[in-house]
Amino acid sequence: MRNTVFRILFIFIALLMAVACANMGYPTGGPKDEEPPHIKKSNPPVNALNFDGKKISIEFNELIQLKEANQKLVVSPPMNKKPYLVTRGKTLEIEFEEDLQPNTTYTLDFADAISDFNEGNVIPSFQFSFSTGETVDSLQVSGDLFEAEDLSPADGVLVMLYNNLADSAFKTLVPVRMAKTDEKGHFTIHNVHPGKYRIYALDDHSNSYKFTNPGDRIAWLDSIIEPSFTTKKVLDSVKIDVDSMVIDTVVYKEKLVYIPDSLLMFLFQQDYKQQFLVSNDRPEKAKLSFIFNRTLEKDLDIRVTGHEDWKDWMMEERSATNDTIICWIKDSTLYNRDSLSVTLRYPVKDSMNNTVDKIDTISMYYFKQEEPKRKRKKKKQQKIKTPHLKLLGPASNLNIYSANSFQLPAPAIRFDRSAVRLFQKVDTIQKEVNFDLWQDTLNIRKYYILHKWEPGANYIMIIDSAAIEDIYHIIIFPVKKQFKVKKLSDYGKIFVQLESPGKEWLLQIINSKERVVQQGYVPENGKIAFQYLTPGDYMLRIVIDKNHNGKWDTGNYDKKLQPERLIYYPAKVSLRSNWDMRITDWVPNEFDIYKFSQQFRKPSSAKRKNN
Repeated sequence: MRNTVFRILFIFIALLMAVACANMGYPTGGPKDEEPPHIKKSNPPVNALNFDGKKISIEFNELIQLKEANQKLVVSPPMNKKPYLVTRGKTLEIEFEEDLQPNTTYTLDFADAISDFNEGNVIPSFQFSFSTGETVDSLQVSGDLFEAEDLSPADGVLVMLYNNLADSAFKTLVPVRMAKTDEKGHFTIHNVHPGKYRIYALDDHSNSYKFTNPGDRIAWLDSIIEPSFTTKKVLDSVKIDVDSMVIDTVVYKEKLVYIPDSLLMFLFQQDYKQQFLVSNDRPEKAKLSFIFNRTLEKDLDIRVTGHEDWKDWMMEERSATNDTIICWIKDSTLYNRDSLSVTLRYPVKDSMNNTVDKIDTISMYYFKQEEPKRKRKKKKQQKIKTPHLKLLGPASNLNIYSANSFQLPAPAIRFDRSAVRLFQKVDTIQKEVNFDLWQDTLNIRKYYILHKWEPGANYIMIIDSAAIEDIYHIIIFPVKKQFKVKKLSDYGKIFVQLESPGKEWLLQIINSKERVVQQGYVPENGKIAFQYLTPGDYMLRIVIDKNHNGKWDTGNYDKKLQPERLIYYPAKVSLRSNWDMRITDWVPNEFDIYKFSQQFRKPSSAKRKNN
């Protein structure tokens, strides 16, 4: 029995040893490498002096790879030709294709272009510096760059220092130092020489390092900066008495700080586009359409070529932005022509940026396309369809604060407004009510029905037959349109109370599509209310509206106008129906722009890619 037990025990131990030996043949490889590469040695060394070579070799502790290095590498000061880069195993070789400036500190900023070959661990913000002179400049300038229109972090944008303090330097000279913003919009310009500078940001599409393209987005600080350094106390350690659990000792240490280190800059695109006619069309025989690339600075002058003295031959309709003009021809002898020549006069900027009138003569054609005839079976007493006007609108479900509206397909030459009536439906009874009927001053085919609507009520609009006749002499048939006004319980309200408001504070309610749905200037007492808001998610922001024109305005470098500043409420507001929200904890003067941008905004490059 004992021998049997020993045999079983021996076999069990042998099996365990066999399994152990088998496992030794399949190593796990150890923990995953999560460390980025680091420099093992370089030629020349980091921060070397009196460098006069053409080539730099940097050896890392492991195999490396480059990703988008030519796009990400920033050489400061800038060079006409970027260095030639090549990786050989663990080594990065950099070869300059032009002579280096004497007595100058150079910084090669690779951002996140270098990573290890196997795991892809990135070296964050990798830089290599050296000097062609006796010293290495060591000062720094740091800050953050935001999109002025919505405070998104502006990433991948050049931030540049100029020691030439003239305003023209930004357009005519290259900077002495520069860096690119990261995905958070943060920038640090290294190896700055002591002195006074102006600082600019440039989304440089032409790679000229100069503001020569008026379409490039820019930013600048009005003040001159003078980089330096200081020391400040920072928390080092805290000792706690274990018995009493009370802080016993707080230890601080001195830290070297380069200043300025918290500059705020706001990137914008100034209004630069020259005026020109994008397209012209004649979609109907009496309709001429002209579309411009931007808002016209004054009314478009339209004349019939050869008959420039003709008056009252057309009716003009304009878009809200005054960049689309529609001309409705009233005279049938004109609009029945297949070809019609018109002369346009509108303002443009000349080469000296002065406003002058441009004159275009355009031939407008209209040919009616005949529809192919189809064979139809003859029907007894077949009725002939009489053309009639068809209204667009009014809306069937109306907001309390809105004017209902309808639109004609073509302008009216006759409109009997007394033939338009409005009724409120109470149970089964229709009660006629008073209202105002206004014609839109821009879109002359649109009419507004104005009335103090009763929440939740039903209304009926009636238009009698032949009350309207358009320029084609088509009349309207009887119209009966019913619509309902939303109830008060369908809406929410937002009440805001602010301390010490500025006179230029324009408070805006913005929906999830970044559109302003309501706005108003904050009164002196700081209390403002917004009613009849549709349930949903909103953001609140203050525009420092310096010109008091009721909207946010971009900047202009030549006029030295900065874009108007924005202050957001640091949280989204979710509004439910039949709910009042009160906001009393908002302190605009303590707005943390960095925290807001990181929490609610994507980097500007991602936003542009998605658009």
